Amino acid sequence: MLLIVIATLVRCIIAGCIELGNDEVYYRMYAQYLQWNYFDHPPMVGWLVRFTTINLFFDHELFIRFGAIASAAITTWLLFLCGQKLTNAYAGYLAAAIYTATIYGSIIAGTFILPDSPQMVCWAAALYLLIDISKYTTVNRIKKRKVLLFGIVCGLGMLCKIHTSFLWLGFLLYLIFYNRQWLKEPVLYCSGIITLLFFYPVIQWNIDNHFVTYLYHSNRVNVSEGDFNINSFLTFAGGQVFYYNPIIFFFIVAAVIAAFKDELPVLSSQKKLLLFCSLPLIIMATVISLFKDVLPHWTGPAYSGLILLTACYFSKEKERNNFEKKLMPGPLLFANALLAVVITGGVLLVNFFPGTLGKRDAAIFGEGDFTLDMYGWNTIKKNVKKIVDTDIKNGVMKKDAVIISNKWFPLSHVDFYVAMPLEKDVVAIGDTNDIHQYAWINTKRKMMQQGDDAYCIVPSNYEIDVKAVYGKSFSVILPPQIIEQKRNGTLCRYIYVWRLKNFITK
Repeated sequence: MLLIVIATLVRCIIAGCIELGNDEVYYRMYAQYLQWNYFDHPPMVGWLVRFTTINLFFDHELFIRFGAIASAAITTWLLFLCGQKLTNAYAGYLAAAIYTATIYGSIIAGTFILPDSPQMVCWAAALYLLIDISKYTTVNRIKKRKVLLFGIVCGLGMLCKIHTSFLWLGFLLYLIFYNRQWLKEPVLYCSGIITLLFFYPVIQWNIDNHFVTYLYHSNRVNVSEGDFNINSFLTFAGGQVFYYNPIIFFFIVAAVIAAFKDELPVLSSQKKLLLFCSLPLIIMATVISLFKDVLPHWTGPAYSGLILLTACYFSKEKERNNFEKKLMPGPLLFANALLAVVITGGVLLVNFFPGTLGKRDAAIFGEGDFTLDMYGWNTIKKNVKKIVDTDIKNGVMKKDAVIISNKWFPLSHVDFYVAMPLEKDVVAIGDTNDIHQYAWINTKRKMMQQGDDAYCIVPSNYEIDVKAVYGKSFSVILPPQIIEQKRNGTLCRYIYVWRLKNFITK
Protein backbone atom coordinates (compact mmCIF):
# COMPACT_ATOMS: atom_id res chain seq x y z
CA MET A 1 0.00 0.00 0.00
CA LEU A 2 2.89 2.37 0.76
CA LEU A 3 4.34 1.61 -2.68
CA ILE A 4 1.00 2.39 -4.31
CA VAL A 5 0.53 5.63 -2.37
CA ILE A 6 4.02 6.91 -3.19
CA ALA A 7 3.73 5.94 -6.86
CA THR A 8 0.28 7.55 -7.10
CA LEU A 9 1.53 10.83 -5.63
CA VAL A 10 4.47 10.89 -8.06
CA ARG A 11 2.14 10.23 -11.00
CA CYS A 12 -0.19 13.03 -9.90
CA ILE A 13 2.74 15.45 -9.82
CA ILE A 14 3.83 14.38 -13.32
CA ALA A 15 0.26 14.63 -14.63
CA GLY A 16 -0.06 18.18 -13.37
CA CYS A 17 3.37 19.31 -14.64
CA ILE A 18 3.13 18.61 -18.36
CA GLU A 19 0.49 19.28 -20.99
CA LEU A 20 -1.47 16.58 -22.77
CA GLY A 21 0.20 14.60 -25.56
CA ASN A 22 -1.25 14.06 -29.05
CA ASP A 23 -3.19 10.92 -28.16
CA GLU A 24 -4.35 12.15 -24.76
CA VAL A 25 -5.85 15.40 -25.97
CA TYR A 26 -7.51 13.46 -28.80
CA TYR A 27 -9.10 11.07 -26.27
CA ARG A 28 -10.28 14.12 -24.35
CA MET A 29 -12.32 14.89 -27.48
CA TYR A 30 -13.82 11.39 -27.23
CA ALA A 31 -15.20 12.39 -23.84
CA GLN A 32 -16.92 15.45 -25.26
CA TYR A 33 -19.15 13.33 -27.51
CA LEU A 34 -19.74 9.90 -26.00
CA GLN A 35 -20.30 7.02 -28.40
CA TRP A 36 -20.36 3.21 -28.29
CA ASN A 37 -17.18 3.17 -30.36
CA TYR A 38 -14.75 5.59 -31.93
CA PHE A 39 -12.76 5.58 -35.15
CA ASP A 40 -9.59 4.30 -33.44
CA HIS A 41 -10.73 2.45 -30.31
CA PRO A 42 -13.63 1.13 -28.23
CA PRO A 43 -15.31 3.63 -25.91
CA MET A 44 -13.91 3.03 -22.42
CA VAL A 45 -11.17 5.69 -22.50
CA GLY A 46 -13.70 8.38 -23.45
CA TRP A 47 -16.10 7.26 -20.75
CA LEU A 48 -13.29 7.24 -18.18
CA VAL A 49 -12.23 10.81 -18.99
CA ARG A 50 -15.85 11.93 -18.78
CA PHE A 51 -16.09 10.28 -15.34
CA THR A 52 -12.84 11.54 -13.80
CA THR A 53 -13.45 15.12 -14.94
CA ILE A 54 -16.95 15.01 -13.41
CA ASN A 55 -18.71 15.44 -16.75
CA LEU A 56 -15.83 17.63 -18.02
CA PHE A 57 -16.31 20.14 -15.18
CA PHE A 58 -12.71 19.76 -13.91
CA ASP A 59 -11.12 20.02 -17.35
CA HIS A 60 -7.49 20.08 -16.24
CA GLU A 61 -4.66 17.74 -17.25
CA LEU A 62 -4.58 16.12 -13.80
CA PHE A 63 -8.27 15.21 -13.85
CA ILE A 64 -8.17 14.12 -17.49
CA ARG A 65 -5.31 11.78 -16.58
CA PHE A 66 -6.66 10.71 -13.21
CA GLY A 67 -8.34 7.63 -14.71
CA ALA A 68 -4.91 6.39 -15.77
CA ILE A 69 -3.43 7.13 -12.34
CA ALA A 70 -6.26 5.32 -10.53
CA SER A 71 -6.03 2.42 -12.99
CA ALA A 72 -2.31 2.04 -12.28
CA ALA A 73 -2.96 1.90 -8.53
CA ILE A 74 -5.67 -0.76 -8.95
CA THR A 75 -3.55 -2.76 -11.39
CA THR A 76 -0.60 -2.72 -8.98
CA TRP A 77 -2.83 -4.05 -6.20
CA LEU A 78 -4.26 -6.78 -8.45
CA LEU A 79 -0.79 -7.89 -9.51
CA PHE A 80 0.14 -8.12 -5.83
CA LEU A 81 -2.85 -10.40 -5.26
CA CYS A 82 -1.87 -12.48 -8.30
CA GLY A 83 1.68 -12.96 -7.05
CA GLN A 84 0.38 -13.79 -3.60
CA LYS A 85 -1.82 -16.53 -5.07
CA LEU A 86 0.99 -17.93 -7.18
CA THR A 87 3.58 -18.18 -4.40
CA ASN A 88 3.37 -15.90 -1.37
CA ALA A 89 2.86 -12.29 -0.28
CA TYR A 90 6.49 -11.44 -0.93
CA ALA A 91 6.16 -12.56 -4.55
CA GLY A 92 3.05 -10.37 -4.77
CA TYR A 93 4.98 -7.40 -3.44
CA LEU A 94 7.76 -8.04 -5.96
CA ALA A 95 5.20 -8.16 -8.79
CA ALA A 96 3.85 -4.79 -7.65
CA ALA A 97 7.38 -3.36 -7.40
CA ILE A 98 8.36 -4.66 -10.84
CA TYR A 99 5.24 -3.22 -12.48
CA THR A 100 5.83 0.11 -10.76
CA ALA A 101 9.41 0.18 -12.02
CA THR A 102 8.36 -0.17 -15.66
CA ILE A 103 7.91 2.89 -17.83
CA TYR A 104 4.86 1.28 -19.42
CA GLY A 105 3.16 0.60 -16.08
CA SER A 106 4.06 3.86 -14.33
CA ILE A 107 4.05 6.36 -17.22
CA ILE A 108 2.65 5.11 -20.55
CA ALA A 109 -0.47 3.47 -19.08
CA GLY A 110 -0.13 4.73 -15.51
CA THR A 111 0.08 8.51 -15.98
CA PHE A 112 -0.90 9.24 -19.58
CA ILE A 113 -4.56 8.58 -20.32
CA LEU A 114 -4.70 5.88 -23.00
CA PRO A 115 -7.01 2.92 -23.74
CA ASP A 116 -4.27 0.81 -22.13
CA SER A 117 -4.94 2.47 -18.76
CA PRO A 118 -8.33 0.87 -17.95
CA GLN A 119 -7.41 -2.19 -20.02
CA MET A 120 -4.61 -2.99 -17.57
CA VAL A 121 -7.12 -3.21 -14.72
CA CYS A 122 -9.20 -5.72 -16.67
CA TRP A 123 -6.12 -7.67 -17.78
CA ALA A 124 -4.76 -8.00 -14.24
CA ALA A 125 -8.20 -8.92 -12.88
CA ALA A 126 -8.55 -11.58 -15.58
CA LEU A 127 -5.17 -13.07 -14.68
CA TYR A 128 -6.24 -13.14 -11.02
CA LEU A 129 -9.26 -15.24 -11.98
CA LEU A 130 -7.32 -17.49 -14.36
CA ILE A 131 -4.68 -18.25 -11.73
CA ASP A 132 -7.43 -19.76 -9.57
CA ILE A 133 -9.17 -21.46 -12.48
CA SER A 134 -5.94 -23.14 -13.61
CA LYS A 135 -4.94 -24.31 -10.12
CA TYR A 136 -5.02 -28.05 -10.63
CA THR A 137 -7.23 -29.60 -13.30
CA THR A 138 -10.39 -30.00 -11.25
CA VAL A 139 -13.67 -28.40 -12.30
CA ASN A 140 -15.98 -27.26 -9.49
CA ARG A 141 -18.74 -24.75 -8.78
CA ILE A 142 -16.38 -22.03 -7.53
CA LYS A 143 -14.23 -22.25 -10.65
CA LYS A 144 -17.31 -22.16 -12.85
CA ARG A 145 -18.37 -18.88 -11.23
CA LYS A 146 -14.90 -17.51 -11.85
CA VAL A 147 -15.08 -18.53 -15.51
CA LEU A 148 -18.28 -16.48 -15.79
CA LEU A 149 -16.55 -13.56 -14.06
CA PHE A 150 -13.68 -13.97 -16.52
CA GLY A 151 -16.16 -13.46 -19.35
CA ILE A 152 -17.42 -10.24 -17.76
CA VAL A 153 -13.92 -8.89 -17.10
CA CYS A 154 -12.82 -9.70 -20.66
CA GLY A 155 -15.96 -8.00 -21.99
CA LEU A 156 -15.05 -4.85 -20.08
CA GLY A 157 -11.47 -5.16 -21.30
CA MET A 158 -12.67 -5.44 -24.91
CA LEU A 159 -14.48 -2.13 -24.39
CA CYS A 160 -11.04 -0.69 -23.59
CA LYS A 161 -8.98 -2.25 -26.36
CA ILE A 162 -9.37 -5.17 -28.74
CA HIS A 163 -6.04 -6.63 -27.55
CA THR A 164 -7.94 -8.08 -24.56
CA SER A 165 -9.12 -10.83 -26.91
CA PHE A 166 -5.66 -12.37 -26.50
CA LEU A 167 -6.66 -13.34 -22.95
CA TRP A 168 -9.37 -15.56 -24.40
CA LEU A 169 -6.88 -16.92 -26.92
CA GLY A 170 -4.41 -17.75 -24.15
CA PHE A 171 -7.10 -19.36 -21.99
CA LEU A 172 -8.40 -21.50 -24.86
CA LEU A 173 -4.90 -22.58 -25.88
CA TYR A 174 -4.26 -23.66 -22.29
CA LEU A 175 -7.54 -25.63 -22.18
CA ILE A 176 -6.95 -27.31 -25.55
CA PHE A 177 -3.44 -28.45 -24.70
CA TYR A 178 -3.65 -29.13 -20.96
CA ASN A 179 -7.20 -29.22 -19.57
CA ARG A 180 -9.74 -30.33 -22.19
CA GLN A 181 -12.43 -31.26 -19.69
CA TRP A 182 -13.39 -27.57 -19.53
CA LEU A 183 -14.37 -27.81 -23.21
CA LYS A 184 -17.29 -30.01 -22.14
CA GLU A 185 -18.60 -27.40 -19.69
CA PRO A 186 -21.46 -25.15 -20.93
CA VAL A 187 -20.28 -22.43 -18.55
CA LEU A 188 -17.20 -21.87 -20.74
CA TYR A 189 -19.36 -21.04 -23.75
CA CYS A 190 -21.71 -18.91 -21.64
CA SER A 191 -18.66 -16.93 -20.54
CA GLY A 192 -17.65 -16.38 -24.17
CA ILE A 193 -21.17 -15.21 -25.01
CA ILE A 194 -21.05 -12.74 -22.10
CA THR A 195 -17.83 -11.26 -23.49
CA LEU A 196 -19.43 -10.92 -26.93
CA LEU A 197 -22.53 -9.28 -25.45
CA PHE A 198 -20.37 -6.65 -23.75
CA PHE A 199 -18.55 -6.08 -27.03
CA TYR A 200 -21.67 -6.13 -29.21
CA PRO A 201 -22.23 -2.32 -29.20
CA VAL A 202 -18.75 -1.90 -30.72
CA ILE A 203 -19.58 -4.48 -33.38
CA GLN A 204 -22.90 -2.81 -34.17
CA TRP A 205 -21.25 0.61 -34.43
CA ASN A 206 -18.80 -0.79 -36.95
CA ILE A 207 -21.60 -2.43 -38.91
CA ASP A 208 -23.36 0.93 -39.06
CA ASN A 209 -20.11 2.62 -40.13
CA HIS A 210 -18.90 0.05 -42.68
CA PHE A 211 -16.31 -1.48 -40.30
CA VAL A 212 -14.19 1.65 -40.53
CA THR A 213 -12.24 0.85 -37.33
CA TYR A 214 -11.16 -2.58 -38.49
CA LEU A 215 -10.35 -1.48 -42.01
CA TYR A 216 -8.07 1.21 -40.59
CA HIS A 217 -6.28 -1.08 -38.12
CA SER A 218 -6.03 -3.98 -40.57
CA ASN A 219 -4.04 -1.73 -42.89
CA ARG A 220 -1.64 -1.00 -40.03
CA VAL A 221 -0.88 -4.69 -39.41
CA ASN A 222 -1.26 -6.19 -42.90
CA VAL A 223 2.22 -7.63 -43.46
CA SER A 224 1.39 -8.71 -47.02
CA GLU A 225 1.55 -5.06 -48.08
CA GLY A 226 4.91 -4.33 -46.43
CA ASP A 227 8.49 -5.18 -47.30
CA PHE A 228 10.98 -6.59 -44.81
CA ASN A 229 12.04 -3.66 -42.62
CA ILE A 230 14.82 -4.25 -40.13
CA ASN A 231 14.58 -0.66 -38.85
CA SER A 232 10.97 -1.07 -37.73
CA PHE A 233 11.90 -4.31 -35.95
CA LEU A 234 14.86 -2.74 -34.15
CA THR A 235 12.75 0.27 -33.14
CA PHE A 236 10.04 -2.03 -31.79
CA ALA A 237 12.52 -4.26 -29.97
CA GLY A 238 14.29 -1.26 -28.46
CA GLY A 239 10.95 0.15 -27.37
CA GLN A 240 10.11 -3.13 -25.60
CA VAL A 241 13.34 -3.00 -23.63
CA PHE A 242 12.91 0.68 -22.76
CA TYR A 243 9.21 0.51 -21.84
CA TYR A 244 9.77 -2.45 -19.54
CA ASN A 245 12.96 -1.00 -18.07
CA PRO A 246 16.31 -2.28 -19.40
CA ILE A 247 17.23 -3.70 -15.99
CA ILE A 248 13.95 -5.55 -15.54
CA PHE A 249 13.76 -6.75 -19.13
CA PHE A 250 16.87 -8.88 -18.61
CA PHE A 251 15.21 -10.63 -15.65
CA ILE A 252 11.94 -11.06 -17.57
CA VAL A 253 13.89 -13.01 -20.20
CA ALA A 254 15.63 -15.01 -17.46
CA ALA A 255 12.28 -15.78 -15.81
CA VAL A 256 10.72 -16.97 -19.08
CA ILE A 257 13.69 -19.28 -19.66
CA ALA A 258 13.37 -20.57 -16.09
CA ALA A 259 9.65 -21.14 -16.68
CA PHE A 260 10.33 -23.27 -19.75
CA LYS A 261 12.89 -25.24 -17.73
CA ASP A 262 10.29 -25.66 -14.96
CA GLU A 263 12.59 -23.98 -12.42
CA LEU A 264 10.07 -21.57 -10.86
CA PRO A 265 8.14 -22.14 -7.60
CA VAL A 266 4.82 -22.08 -9.48
CA LEU A 267 2.35 -24.81 -10.34
CA SER A 268 2.97 -26.10 -13.85
CA SER A 269 -0.63 -25.40 -14.91
CA GLN A 270 -0.48 -21.78 -13.73
CA LYS A 271 2.92 -21.24 -15.35
CA LYS A 272 1.66 -22.58 -18.68
CA LEU A 273 -1.45 -20.42 -18.55
CA LEU A 274 0.55 -17.25 -17.86
CA LEU A 275 2.83 -18.01 -20.81
CA PHE A 276 -0.15 -18.64 -23.08
CA CYS A 277 -1.69 -15.30 -22.03
CA SER A 278 1.55 -13.43 -22.69
CA LEU A 279 3.60 -14.83 -25.54
CA PRO A 280 1.07 -14.93 -28.45
CA LEU A 281 0.55 -11.14 -28.47
CA ILE A 282 4.29 -10.47 -28.10
CA ILE A 283 5.17 -12.93 -30.87
CA MET A 284 2.50 -11.59 -33.23
CA ALA A 285 3.57 -7.95 -32.72
CA THR A 286 7.22 -8.92 -33.21
CA VAL A 287 6.44 -10.66 -36.52
CA ILE A 288 4.44 -7.65 -37.73
CA SER A 289 7.32 -5.33 -36.76
CA LEU A 290 9.50 -7.10 -39.32
CA PHE A 291 7.33 -5.55 -42.03
CA LYS A 292 5.37 -2.67 -40.50
CA ASP A 293 5.89 0.01 -37.87
CA VAL A 294 4.53 -1.29 -34.58
CA LEU A 295 4.11 0.86 -31.47
CA PRO A 296 5.97 -0.76 -28.54
CA HIS A 297 3.08 -0.25 -26.10
CA TRP A 298 0.82 -2.57 -28.11
CA THR A 299 2.31 -5.53 -26.25
CA GLY A 300 2.26 -3.79 -22.86
CA PRO A 301 -0.54 -5.83 -21.22
CA ALA A 302 0.99 -9.11 -22.37
CA TYR A 303 3.99 -8.53 -20.11
CA SER A 304 1.75 -8.73 -17.02
CA GLY A 305 1.97 -12.52 -16.93
CA LEU A 306 5.72 -12.37 -17.45
CA ILE A 307 6.04 -9.86 -14.60
CA LEU A 308 4.34 -12.39 -12.32
CA LEU A 309 6.77 -15.09 -13.42
CA THR A 310 9.65 -12.66 -12.84
CA ALA A 311 8.37 -11.95 -9.32
CA CYS A 312 8.35 -15.70 -8.65
CA TYR A 313 11.88 -15.86 -10.05
CA PHE A 314 13.04 -13.23 -7.54
CA SER A 315 11.15 -14.88 -4.67
CA LYS A 316 12.96 -18.12 -5.48
CA GLU A 317 16.27 -16.26 -5.32
CA LYS A 318 15.28 -14.98 -1.88
CA GLU A 319 14.81 -18.52 -0.61
CA ARG A 320 18.10 -19.58 -2.17
CA ASN A 321 20.20 -16.64 -0.91
CA ASN A 322 18.35 -16.04 2.38
CA PHE A 323 17.99 -12.26 2.11
CA GLU A 324 14.85 -11.90 4.28
CA LYS A 325 15.98 -8.53 5.65
CA LYS A 326 16.05 -6.94 2.22
CA LEU A 327 12.86 -5.11 1.37
CA MET A 328 13.60 -5.32 -2.34
CA PRO A 329 16.28 -7.15 -4.36
CA GLY A 330 19.13 -4.97 -5.60
CA PRO A 331 18.12 -5.13 -9.29
CA LEU A 332 14.64 -3.81 -8.48
CA LEU A 333 16.12 -0.96 -6.45
CA PHE A 334 18.29 -0.01 -9.41
CA ALA A 335 15.32 -0.40 -11.78
CA ASN A 336 13.18 1.96 -9.70
CA ALA A 337 16.10 4.38 -9.44
CA LEU A 338 16.41 4.31 -13.24
CA LEU A 339 12.69 5.01 -13.53
CA ALA A 340 13.07 8.01 -11.20
CA VAL A 341 15.90 9.34 -13.38
CA VAL A 342 13.82 8.88 -16.55
CA ILE A 343 10.79 10.61 -14.98
CA THR A 344 12.81 13.54 -13.64
CA GLY A 345 14.75 13.91 -16.86
CA GLY A 346 11.58 13.67 -18.94
CA VAL A 347 9.70 16.35 -17.02
CA LEU A 348 12.72 18.68 -17.10
CA LEU A 349 13.29 18.00 -20.79
CA VAL A 350 9.69 18.79 -21.74
CA ASN A 351 9.41 21.95 -19.68
CA PHE A 352 12.90 23.44 -19.60
CA PHE A 353 15.04 22.22 -22.48
CA PRO A 354 16.26 25.41 -24.19
CA GLY A 355 14.87 25.46 -27.72
CA THR A 356 14.14 22.28 -29.63
CA LEU A 357 15.51 18.78 -30.06
CA GLY A 358 14.20 18.79 -33.64
CA LYS A 359 15.04 20.35 -36.95
CA ARG A 360 15.99 24.03 -37.23
CA ASP A 361 14.97 24.93 -40.77
CA ALA A 362 12.49 27.81 -40.52
CA ALA A 363 9.63 26.09 -42.39
CA ILE A 364 9.83 22.92 -40.28
CA PHE A 365 11.40 24.29 -37.11
CA GLY A 366 11.06 21.75 -34.29
CA GLU A 367 10.01 18.83 -36.50
CA GLY A 368 10.91 15.53 -34.85
CA ASP A 369 10.89 16.95 -31.32
CA PHE A 370 8.44 14.71 -29.43
CA THR A 371 8.64 16.94 -26.34
CA LEU A 372 6.83 19.74 -28.19
CA ASP A 373 3.69 17.57 -28.24
CA MET A 374 3.45 18.25 -24.49
CA TYR A 375 4.72 21.81 -24.32
CA GLY A 376 3.54 25.32 -25.02
CA TRP A 377 -0.02 24.72 -26.22
CA ASN A 378 -1.56 26.44 -23.22
CA THR A 379 0.23 29.70 -24.05
CA ILE A 380 -0.75 29.86 -27.72
CA LYS A 381 -4.32 31.00 -27.04
CA LYS A 382 -3.20 34.43 -25.79
CA ASN A 383 -1.30 35.15 -29.00
CA VAL A 384 -4.11 33.80 -31.19
CA LYS A 385 -6.66 35.92 -29.31
CA LYS A 386 -4.66 39.07 -30.05
CA ILE A 387 -4.55 38.18 -33.75
CA VAL A 388 -8.28 37.38 -33.87
CA ASP A 389 -9.28 40.55 -32.00
CA THR A 390 -7.10 42.69 -34.30
CA ASP A 391 -8.54 41.02 -37.42
CA ILE A 392 -12.12 41.63 -36.27
CA LYS A 393 -11.36 45.23 -35.32
CA ASN A 394 -9.80 45.91 -38.72
CA GLY A 395 -12.49 44.06 -40.63
CA VAL A 396 -10.03 41.53 -42.00
CA MET A 397 -11.92 38.46 -40.74
CA LYS A 398 -15.48 37.75 -39.73
CA LYS A 399 -16.28 37.46 -36.03
CA ASP A 400 -17.62 33.92 -36.40
CA ALA A 401 -14.57 32.61 -38.30
CA VAL A 402 -13.93 28.97 -37.42
CA ILE A 403 -10.64 27.10 -36.97
CA ILE A 404 -9.91 24.37 -39.51
CA SER A 405 -7.37 21.58 -39.98
CA ASN A 406 -6.88 18.54 -42.20
CA LYS A 407 -5.30 16.25 -39.54
CA TRP A 408 -6.53 15.00 -36.18
CA PHE A 409 -3.20 16.10 -34.78
CA PRO A 410 -2.36 18.82 -34.05
CA LEU A 411 -6.05 19.72 -34.41
CA SER A 412 -6.91 18.10 -31.05
CA HIS A 413 -4.35 20.32 -29.31
CA VAL A 414 -5.63 23.42 -31.09
CA ASP A 415 -9.20 22.41 -30.29
CA PHE A 416 -8.60 21.92 -26.56
CA TYR A 417 -5.99 24.57 -25.79
CA VAL A 418 -7.01 27.32 -28.22
CA ALA A 419 -10.48 26.97 -29.75
CA MET A 420 -12.36 25.97 -26.60
CA PRO A 421 -10.96 28.78 -24.39
CA LEU A 422 -11.62 31.31 -27.18
CA GLU A 423 -15.08 29.82 -27.85
CA LYS A 424 -14.22 29.17 -31.48
CA ASP A 425 -15.84 26.47 -33.57
CA VAL A 426 -13.53 23.80 -35.03
CA VAL A 427 -14.05 21.99 -38.32
CA ALA A 428 -11.87 19.19 -39.70
CA ILE A 429 -11.65 19.16 -43.49
CA GLY A 430 -10.05 16.08 -45.00
CA ASP A 431 -10.17 12.34 -45.56
CA THR A 432 -11.50 10.20 -42.68
CA ASN A 433 -8.14 8.43 -42.42
CA ASP A 434 -6.59 11.85 -41.73
CA ILE A 435 -9.17 13.44 -39.46
CA HIS A 436 -10.20 10.20 -37.68
CA GLN A 437 -12.91 10.79 -35.05
CA TYR A 438 -13.39 14.37 -36.21
CA ALA A 439 -15.45 12.97 -39.09
CA TRP A 440 -18.11 12.28 -36.42
CA ILE A 441 -17.31 15.29 -34.24
CA ASN A 442 -17.99 17.49 -37.27
CA THR A 443 -21.62 16.36 -37.26
CA LYS A 444 -22.04 17.70 -33.70
CA ARG A 445 -20.63 21.13 -34.52
CA LYS A 446 -21.13 24.04 -36.87
CA MET A 447 -20.73 23.14 -40.53
CA MET A 448 -18.90 25.39 -42.97
CA GLN A 449 -21.21 27.53 -45.13
CA GLN A 450 -20.65 29.43 -48.36
CA GLY A 451 -18.64 32.60 -47.67
CA ASP A 452 -17.40 31.59 -44.19
CA ASP A 453 -13.93 32.63 -43.01
CA ALA A 454 -11.51 30.35 -41.19
CA TYR A 455 -8.21 30.30 -39.36
CA CYS A 456 -5.71 27.51 -39.87
CA ILE A 457 -3.19 27.21 -37.04
CA VAL A 458 -0.08 25.34 -38.18
CA PRO A 459 2.86 24.59 -35.84
CA SER A 460 6.15 24.47 -37.73
CA ASN A 461 6.86 20.98 -36.37
CA TYR A 462 3.71 19.78 -38.20
CA GLU A 463 4.09 21.93 -41.32
CA ILE A 464 1.59 21.69 -44.19
CA ASP A 465 1.24 23.58 -47.47
CA VAL A 466 -1.90 25.54 -46.61
CA LYS A 467 -2.29 27.03 -50.07
CA ALA A 468 -2.07 23.61 -51.72
CA VAL A 469 -4.48 22.01 -49.25
CA TYR A 470 -7.11 24.78 -49.10
CA GLY A 471 -6.48 26.81 -52.27
CA LYS A 472 -9.61 25.45 -53.98
CA SER A 473 -11.79 25.78 -50.87
CA PHE A 474 -11.30 29.51 -50.16
CA SER A 475 -11.23 32.43 -52.57
CA VAL A 476 -8.55 34.32 -50.59
CA ILE A 477 -5.67 33.06 -48.42
CA LEU A 478 -3.84 35.81 -46.58
CA PRO A 479 -0.19 35.51 -45.51
CA PRO A 480 0.12 33.99 -42.04
CA GLN A 481 0.73 35.79 -38.81
CA ILE A 482 3.75 34.20 -37.14
CA ILE A 483 4.03 33.47 -33.43
CA GLU A 484 7.51 32.71 -32.10
CA GLN A 485 7.27 30.18 -29.30
CA LYS A 486 10.19 29.90 -26.90
CA ARG A 487 11.21 27.38 -24.29
CA ASN A 488 13.60 28.45 -21.56
CA GLY A 489 14.26 31.66 -23.47
CA THR A 490 15.20 29.94 -26.76
CA LEU A 491 13.06 29.56 -29.90
CA CYS A 492 11.51 26.09 -30.04
CA ARG A 493 9.00 26.46 -32.93
CA TYR A 494 6.88 28.83 -34.95
CA ILE A 495 3.10 28.92 -34.94
CA TYR A 496 1.65 30.05 -38.28
CA VAL A 497 -1.84 31.53 -38.09
CA TRP A 498 -3.28 31.54 -41.60
CA ARG A 499 -6.39 33.57 -42.51
CA LEU A 500 -8.65 31.98 -45.13
CA LYS A 501 -11.57 34.01 -46.53
CA ASN A 502 -14.79 33.14 -48.35
CA PHE A 503 -15.31 29.39 -48.16
CA ILE A 504 -16.44 27.85 -51.42
CA THR A 505 -18.96 25.00 -51.15
CA LYS A 506 -18.71 22.29 -53.75
